[in-house]
Amino acid sequence: MPKSKYIDVRVKVIDRCLSDRNHQFTMVDIFDLCNRELEERDYPQVTSMNTIRTDIEHIQRDHSGADVEAVRSGRNIYYRYYNPDFSIYKSMLYPEETVQLVQTLSLLKRFKGMPQFDWISEISDRLGTTLKIDEVPTDEVVGFDENIDLVGIEHFTPLFNAIIGRKSLLLNYKSFNTKIEQKISISPYYLKQYNKRWFLIAWNADLNFLANFALDRILGIEDSTVPFQSTDINFIDYFDEMIGVSKDTRTNPQHIKLWVSPSTCPYVKTKPFHGTQKTIDEDDMGAIVSIEVYPNYELEQLLLSYGENVKVIEPEELKIRIQERLNRAISNYEV
Repeated sequence: MPKSKYIDVRVKVIDRCLSDRNHQFTMVDIFDLCNRELEERDYPQVTSMNTIRTDIEHIQRDHSGADVEAVRSGRNIYYRYYNPDFSIYKSMLYPEETVQLVQTLSLLKRFKGMPQFDWISEISDRLGTTLKIDEVPTDEVVGFDENIDLVGIEHFTPLFNAIIGRKSLLLNYKSFNTKIEQKISISPYYLKQYNKRWFLIAWNADLNFLANFALDRILGIEDSTVPFQSTDINFIDYFDEMIGVSKDTRTNPQHIKLWVSPSTCPYVKTKPFHGTQKTIDEDDMGAIVSIEVYPNYELEQLLLSYGENVKVIEPEELKIRIQERLNRAISNYEV
């Protein structure tokens, strides 16, 4: 772990001792309290009293008004801030704002393990220290549908950095449809998660079209000598008219009409097939709804997942494809 975490913990304890006018703390007391806090966090403990003295010197040097005085009482020397109201961690937040921030920090922990976002865990600890929050909750109370064992997640960081740096790359890629590994020159634009998998949207410089690449099919990443191809595509808008990540830009969004069974109607009302969903008609026999999307594989998979509770009414081409796939599925169970 970064060394700054250990320092932050020690400084928090030292500041608490120096600003406490109800108790008196010797250097030994501060030393012991620091080690107790470090031990609870499973951090390396301090072995020299000079470390604490150096921390106090840094506090005085780095923070205006952090003057520390030594007060003799009998044979003991106690340490405290000269200003009884001083603390380097005085917060301007109201209590309810602090609670909200703690909850947000806890929620941000979901990014823990994502290669590019290790800093979130560190900044969470540092903010917890700065705001004098003794304990930032670590127990997760919100569950996200993440695939922590996803193959290819190690490519996230270099792809993320290449997108930010506008840097072209050479992918060693092997799709599901081929047994041959390909080397593809790309300009990376956007990372998108769908169905617990990550995809890279990039310009394929070899074939001159926009393509998506599954991170779990990337075998390696190298630098490319091909110039980076800029784009003005707004990828929020780009994905608005589709389900998933596959988009044939040679086609247009289609008006798709579906029948939904009565038992499934409440579900698709609260979780629509797509943002463009409209209810055309509804009675005791079910509902007729429509969506406007690009036809693709992910749309077919979504419709098939509803089984007998959803039927394609139009377009005819999509209706036939779904029917053919269902017939092939039935044939798998024929003796």
